[in-house]
Amino acid sequence: MRVLAGVVILLCAVGLGLAHGDTLTPDDLARKNEKGYVTGLPLFAYSTDIGVGARAYYFWNGTRGDPRFARTPYLHRLFVQGFVTTHGLQFHWLDYDAPRILDSPYRIRSQAIYLRNISANYFGTGSKPVERDLHFTGSTKSYDNFDDYHDDQQQLTPFGQTYSKYDQYDLLRPIFVASIERSFLDDKIRVLGGIGVSWARIYDYSGKAADARDAAGKAVVVPEAQTRLAEDCAMVDPVIRGCKGGWDNYLRFGVSYDTRDYEPDPNSGWYADLAVDASTKGLGSDYDYVRALAAVRRYWTPDPAADVVLAGRALLQVQTKDVPFFSMNTLPFTEDPRTGLGGHRTLRGFKQDRFVGRAMSSFNAEVRWTFTRFKVRTQKFGLIVAPFLDTGRSWDSPEGRGPVRQLRPHLLSQLLRQRRWRSLRVTIVLGSVPSVSSARISSPSARSSASRGGSSR
Repeated sequence: MRVLAGVVILLCAVGLGLAHGDTLTPDDLARKNEKGYVTGLPLFAYSTDIGVGARAYYFWNGTRGDPRFARTPYLHRLFVQGFVTTHGLQFHWLDYDAPRILDSPYRIRSQAIYLRNISANYFGTGSKPVERDLHFTGSTKSYDNFDDYHDDQQQLTPFGQTYSKYDQYDLLRPIFVASIERSFLDDKIRVLGGIGVSWARIYDYSGKAADARDAAGKAVVVPEAQTRLAEDCAMVDPVIRGCKGGWDNYLRFGVSYDTRDYEPDPNSGWYADLAVDASTKGLGSDYDYVRALAAVRRYWTPDPAADVVLAGRALLQVQTKDVPFFSMNTLPFTEDPRTGLGGHRTLRGFKQDRFVGRAMSSFNAEVRWTFTRFKVRTQKFGLIVAPFLDTGRSWDSPEGRGPVRQLRPHLLSQLLRQRRWRSLRVTIVLGSVPSVSSARISSPSARSSASRGGSSR
């Protein structure tokens, strides 16, 4: 914990010397809408994990005569998401955010989520997913290509079974998260306190009917062999906790340092945050654990006339031993908790939750070029190209060979030497930008980081 705090203090100190901005650029301020509106282009997302889904936002920005207009992203943001995808994910979400509630230095955020994922991923935890290629019990081979790996899993075994769902389980998890923040030092420092309440139901596919292919390539339905999750849960000394689901309730604490010119779509500035989740049976939770995350993001516009933003993010997270496996993927950023590593928010090009452990770290960098802007009636849009580089890994624990030990001078070099990294890829984005930013369409990473998501936001 002292290492995490030291990292954030160091990064904030650097930011104090280099930061600038804090208010919208003249061009962005001119583009910002007054009063209320619904985004002209809802989020349409696609990835190999989730299939296809959509949502829309409602914002209230206030008027230009309000002194908060140039300094806050909006006065109120409310969205209701009905997200059902072709791969069996349901993510229904009610979200409210008020950066300056009643014209005070306090900010209120709340989220109510219904999550159901019949194809939730479990590739194991800790260092093994990083240090070994893909493998499964029904084969002696190792794989460095996911398509080849999944093709072999779908084959009918001599015992009349299949491993097609070896890395999957069915997760039902309603979640409620609420927090209040207090701003200090001209809104540069925010201190957060909050609570999270969730319940998980875990359904394992071992022995259940699953799709497979016989030797002739014909589709058949046969019993699923024992899954990776069932193997880990059946150990005499299980390597994971949470196999039966249950309550996961926790207190949230955090502090952040923010000099971004515009929160939803920054062109310049720093954002660093330290977040802690503390779960205890005193809150009705079935687990006692602490999770701590330190992260820093940097945004820089070399030439405002070119409308190009360089963005980067680095993070380090550690968790204590009792954290349940279904919560181990949580990254409790003070602004917007996310999941990883893997998927379109953390390690693009890898499956969601491909690398999960009690300790995780990642580094993301991208170039965001808005090469054209246009209007359709009253709605404003932008077209963005976003090449990116993502790298990251997980460890069994913070101790031993974990990231804290490797932090001494060269954690980043350790990350870059890992085989599990993504080389340069290009994301093309269509964005509705009625408030300078909004939801986007992208490929191959489902949602670009160019405005409201992605790795480096």
